[in-house]
Amino acid sequence: MVRAMIHPRLPSLSVVLVFLVCLGCKGEVSGKPAPAKKPAAGPVKPPPPPPPRVFGPRDFDLRANFPLAHLYLGGLVVDAGSYSVVRYIRDVESRWKLQATEDGRPVAFPPGKQAQLWLPVGPELAAVPLALELHLKPVGPQQQLTIYVDEQMVAQPVLAGAWQRVRVDLPSLKPGFALVRLVMRRSRTHAGIRTGAALRLLRIGPRSSAPLPEDEPALARALPRPEGDALVFPDGGGLDYYVTPVSGLRLVGTASAPLEVLGQIDGQPPRQLARGAGKPRSGAERSAQDVTARTDQLALSLDPFAGQALRLMLRGAKTTRLVGAGLVAAKPESTPPVIKKPRHVIFWLVDALRADKLDFYDRRGGARPPVKTPNISAMAREGTVFDPFWVTSNESKASHASYWTGTYPAVHNVMTHAAKLRDEHVTLAEAFKQAGYSTGAFVSNGFISRRWNYVQGFDDVVNFIRDNKPNDARAVVDAAIPWVNKHRQGPFYLFLGTSDTHVSYRVHKEFIKDYDPGPYNGPYRRYASGKAMGRIKEARQPPPPRERQRIEAIYENEAAFNDHHFGRLVAHLKRLGVYDQTMFIFNSDHGEEFWEHGSCGHGHSLHQELISVPFVLRYPGVFPAGRVTSGHDGVDLIPTVLQLLGQTSRDEVQGESLLPFAASQGATTYPRAMVASDVAGSYALQVGPAKVVMRSHIAIDVYDESADPAEKRDLYRTHLVLTLAGLDPLALFIRRARTWRKTAWGVPNNLTRGFTER
Repeated sequence: MVRAMIHPRLPSLSVVLVFLVCLGCKGEVSGKPAPAKKPAAGPVKPPPPPPPRVFGPRDFDLRANFPLAHLYLGGLVVDAGSYSVVRYIRDVESRWKLQATEDGRPVAFPPGKQAQLWLPVGPELAAVPLALELHLKPVGPQQQLTIYVDEQMVAQPVLAGAWQRVRVDLPSLKPGFALVRLVMRRSRTHAGIRTGAALRLLRIGPRSSAPLPEDEPALARALPRPEGDALVFPDGGGLDYYVTPVSGLRLVGTASAPLEVLGQIDGQPPRQLARGAGKPRSGAERSAQDVTARTDQLALSLDPFAGQALRLMLRGAKTTRLVGAGLVAAKPESTPPVIKKPRHVIFWLVDALRADKLDFYDRRGGARPPVKTPNISAMAREGTVFDPFWVTSNESKASHASYWTGTYPAVHNVMTHAAKLRDEHVTLAEAFKQAGYSTGAFVSNGFISRRWNYVQGFDDVVNFIRDNKPNDARAVVDAAIPWVNKHRQGPFYLFLGTSDTHVSYRVHKEFIKDYDPGPYNGPYRRYASGKAMGRIKEARQPPPPRERQRIEAIYENEAAFNDHHFGRLVAHLKRLGVYDQTMFIFNSDHGEEFWEHGSCGHGHSLHQELISVPFVLRYPGVFPAGRVTSGHDGVDLIPTVLQLLGQTSRDEVQGESLLPFAASQGATTYPRAMVASDVAGSYALQVGPAKVVMRSHIAIDVYDESADPAEKRDLYRTHLVLTLAGLDPLALFIRRARTWRKTAWGVPNNLTRGFTER
């Protein structure tokens, strides 16, 4: 059996779920005699099919997420003709021609003479002798192909000019990624690209596996596939989903024939999750495997894997249709969001403030206590805290541009010193202006100014840096209070961009004693200037421990200073009687490193200290007090505001409204991916515990945020399941970073039915 070949080390596996239909059963089922049959009045109509399950943004729809599934039929099958091939080719520069056709077959054309593919090898494949199977068509006759696996040459066939199947034995492989490199002798321009071959598929599997059909219609029928609302598993076929479940999720679905369900976490072989028709395992396993199912239904609790990356393996013993399959909340709870236009809106942004410095965010393994921010923390207790929340980049211009426009850096492209925000974007301030609000901005960040076109939509703008004025939070609040007094009778939107926690860091006598109480006589008695910090960063050599302690203490005393003046603003609003009529947006544009990863400042990496920032929305009656933990990023602000204002989200906006997630906080929600990028072309994605940083196709770091929040241990080479949980959706996103829209496609790790591979 194919199943035995896929899992050679597993014992004979009984079917996890057997879906029984009992037609014309006789005997006693409940202990009572069966009632006498009535004469048939006519043909018996089959029962109507159950209505299709409707999945929401808090669920994970297996059918919608088919592009994230790995195909298995006698081994891992890479369908090069589908968009999902991006997960194997790591084509960060978009050089491959994807979703093309050759002789009516779906194919991909690799660029030039070489194709590289990284194929995941699980422990069940690493344990057996393997073979590699290719289906391809060279662009010319007598094409020599050299096949390398992990840089070892394994074959050098000469190909004719027609479609053909190449099958070669492989050396033993270790669990992880196997690099398959195909090198052609010649290439030529074909189908609009210079290439050596049209690639239909690859398979890596046991040598005993039967060859895949060469005929295209037969091949299409043989592979696992979606059909309408169903997933179709041919005999021995399977799908693997790399998921990150949270507590309270169940795997549900209805199957037409026996279906086997297995699971694997890193460091363990695949194992059967349950056996029998909805019966949990016996003994000690019963409490860990909460399986409840009718004879035709699957309802498998994933609580034993909550907070971990899980390889969810589905295998068909014979041709099986699975419908309504997904990960859903065991106790669905959903409260419709309240849509109410705020009278006043204040956006308080603290430049360079990292989330873990505040007491309402978790520390990431640091020894220093959180900063004392009584005023900000009080506001956060009254609002919705989004944790985790990412900025879309690691420096000011790009992250502000994403807040302003709801687009990722790949769209707004404000990634260099000279780049300006384009006029065609409808900014956050313009949305308020169109809704009849007075708009003002008092800003301590020199970039957020007319020079870089960030003032679109503002009636009044003061940039303290550009106007050569004092630029701390005291000055911002001093300027904001008269403006509020003037505009309080009508609706207003006020952006207050403070930068106390951005270099230069200054000492405040009333606050520094809480963070550096001991004597200090070094060079940073009064401040740590931007020039001094720049020299330290350029030297790539951390200063002595006492100087590092002093510098970080000054940063923390600046955060406390910022909080004090935020409190002044809140007190003034309360005196005016407008505090509870005011929606607060509290946020930062990026974080700051203090040598956690060998450097300081920001703009140089995508570690958590630079991209994980605080985000709080306080608006009584709309954003309830509590915490949203599903995961969101900077493009989600403007669609949230647009929904509150009753405006339609623009086509360019890539984010999604946060209102439904705030309304259902506390309910079980499948984790949602957060994405960030930087000017160097690096990307990061986090979903649940899995975080992936991809600097190039070979420079990839993987972290387990649950076990290692300080990101000290790169697990890329040792944790395949964790890696694929983050790397698969990141690959899907990178190729479509300019066109991705959460409202149409979902997030990269949780697609909707609106996602199309074309």
